[in-house]
Formats: sequence, structure tokens, C-alpha cells
Amino acid sequence: MNDSWVDKGARLEQQVAAYFRLNGYQVEANVKREGKSGAVHEIDVLALKSDGVTEFSVAVECKAWASPIEKDVVSKLSMVLADLGFNKGIIVSLQGWRSGAEKSANQERIELWGPDELSQRLGSVALAELNAATSNQYSILALEGASVSDQDLALTLDRQSRGFLGMGREEQIWTGLAWIPCHLIELHYASMVKEFLRKPTIKMTPAWGLYSAIDDRHIVTYEEEPAYTTREEAHVILALTKPKTLINALITTVKKSHDVKTNQALERHHEKLNNLGLPLNLENLSTEKVLVVHYPFYLGLFRKNGNDRWVAIDAFSGGVDESMGASLTSALSYVMQALGIVSS
Repeated sequence: MNDSWVDKGARLEQQVAAYFRLNGYQVEANVKREGKSGAVHEIDVLALKSDGVTEFSVAVECKAWASPIEKDVVSKLSMVLADLGFNKGIIVSLQGWRSGAEKSANQERIELWGPDELSQRLGSVALAELNAATSNQYSILALEGASVSDQDLALTLDRQSRGFLGMGREEQIWTGLAWIPCHLIELHYASMVKEFLRKPTIKMTPAWGLYSAIDDRHIVTYEEEPAYTTREEAHVILALTKPKTLINALITTVKKSHDVKTNQALERHHEKLNNLGLPLNLENLSTEKVLVVHYPFYLGLFRKNGNDRWVAIDAFSGGVDESMGASLTSALSYVMQALGIVSS
């Protein structure tokens, strides 16, 4: 097995064990117990709670696999529970489960914890970290071509904290280059072309839309696929949103544009299209390639009167991106935790 998956599995067990400890359980990890049959079973996380009269035991199986679990994992844990006489079984799977596993779990009364359940219990940051290859350094697809120097970025950031005429300066809590997650989507625009004395024809135009994977805001649209490469980086923020939801919003917005009747409604719809980075008067929209890539921003966390805000400087243009700053500020706690910033 790849070392990164071994590391990921160990961290998953640690996170789950910590969750049960915080909820009043005595916890042991990677324990071995002999069952009634004489067979010895290894349990990833064993959580115990006693009221002085009886003891409640929970066996947790942790799967940090690259694919969803199958029903054989459920069947195995069910046999272990019966042999050991434990009260409850939970299977934690980073990539979820197949339908057969869910059906078997319902029959065997075994709980399944997938990405949604883990996010609720461990928090979105912990889940995002578990889905990364390592705890400190991340292998990411990063956009290439940033040319603004760190010194220029730092000067621009410093000017942002000065306030009006240098008065009311904000405290700089953190500054540095960070990698922002984005959905890069290959789009194909279908538009009607009308030429004199000819039947209208449909023209297909390719484009590449880049959207923040924190709140799906449109960042930029490229005429050609931008250059990106795999690299190891720290200060990486991991994706919060899923591309499927964004793609559905793009396609639905274009389809609804055909039903708009009044000028007022048309104006509102044009604004929606503009916010999504889509041209007006599209007949249809289709998508093909979808990637998560990371965009470099020089960030500053500023504080004044107990209020925090992020300022984002585009590492390609050197300009202040107020929309990205607002996006990061709306996810303040998530971004701070992802960057390892301790709130004080």
C-alpha cells in the first residue's frame, strides 16, 4: 500500500479517537481482542463508556481508501461484533460506500460515516486535511505564470492596512502566499449565428471558466486552457464546494434565460449570467473536463476593534481582488484553520 494512504489511515484513526474522547469515552486504538470463537480481532478504534453498572462498547473500523467500501467490509465487522459481544459498530470511510454496503449496514444495524458525517463531527477543515496526501505539504495542480514579486505584493498589502490618510491602521495578524482552491471547467458555448440570406446556424465556442472552490464565485474565463503543473506546497486551502453543484447552476441559468419575458426579469438574469462569467444570449451550454486547480494569492489577515478580514492580492496581476477577499472573509474560521493560524 502507498505510504500516503497508510499515513492518511493513521490520521483518520487519530481524528476519530479524539472525537470519542471529547464525548466522554475511554478510547483505545489498534487493539486486539479474542472473541468467543477463539479468533483474535484487531479493532482500529475501541470506544468504551461505563455508567458503573454496565459498559457500552463501540468498535470503529476506519477506511481511508481511495474508493468507496463494498458490503464485504460491513459483513466482516458484523461477524467481529457478534464474536466479541460489542454493542455497536461504526465504519468510517473517507470515500463513502456502495449501495450494497449501505443495504447490508441497515440490515446489520451498523452505522456508516462518510464525508458528510465526518464533516459534521470532525469539522470541514479536519476532513479536508484527511483527504490530502500529507499533513503539512500538499501535492496540488497549481496554475503557472505568476510573475509579481513577493516584495511588490507585500507593499500592496501593507497599503491596504493603513486606513484613511494613515489613520486607524489595522493590525496585521498574518501575511503570506497561499494557494486558493478553484474549479477549472471546460465550457462549450452554443450561440446562434445569423447571416444575411442564410439560415441561422449554431456556433460552438470553447472556454475555460475558473471558479472559487470556497463559494463558487467566478474568478476569470480563459479562451484557452491555462497552464498548470503538479507541485508540492504549504499554505494550501482545500476545496469546500463540489463542481457538480456549480455545473448544475451554470446549465440551469442558461436554460432559464430562454423563459425570461419582461425587461426587468431579463436585466436580473443578465446579472446572474455576468456573475457566473457567462456571455449573454447563449442557446445552450455543455461542460467537459473538470479539475481542481490552485490559484496563488498573497493574503493578509487584518484586525481592527475585534473584527477580522482577509485581503487578497492576485499573484498574477498584483491587484487587490476584493471579491476573493470577501469570499475568504465569509469563510474566516475555515481559512484560518487551513493555514494553521491560531485565533487569539
